[in-house]
Amino acid sequence: MDFSGKENDVEESLPPGVFDIPGEPAVVINGLPPISSNADTFLPCPVVTDAESHKNIDFGQLFEGREVCKLFEDKYYNGKVTKFDEETGWFRLQYEDGDDEDLEWHELEEVLQPLDINIPLEEVVTKIIKKKQSSIEKFGGRT
Repeated sequence: MDFSGKENDVEESLPPGVFDIPGEPAVVINGLPPISSNADTFLPCPVVTDAESHKNIDFGQLFEGREVCKLFEDKYYNGKVTKFDEETGWFRLQYEDGDDEDLEWHELEEVLQPLDINIPLEEVVTKIIKKKQSSIEKFGGRT
């Protein structure tokens, strides 16, 4: 079987290693263990790209209400995540000065402020469920 192609070229150009993701309890491992040349069986695995995985974030609404702080030119601006768009996977931010912007996950994680750990997770999830239920009632089952 010949595995020469664009995908392999891209994979070979990435450095192998283990990477921490800030704010996440997981690590990313780039690379595979060496495979014996005797292996004549190839089992393809489904691949999810980074963009696809972040576009389908199931818990995007958990970030609504989270505080952000972003540097524009020479000044820091504080704001909050006001909305998560499930279709695009974008987060709407509203700043104290009235400006707003939409960010993708990789941009949002750079400006998120640490979470107030004094708020129980159960309270956050309950708030999201109630918001979802009121949305269903408001739009007659269409969200």
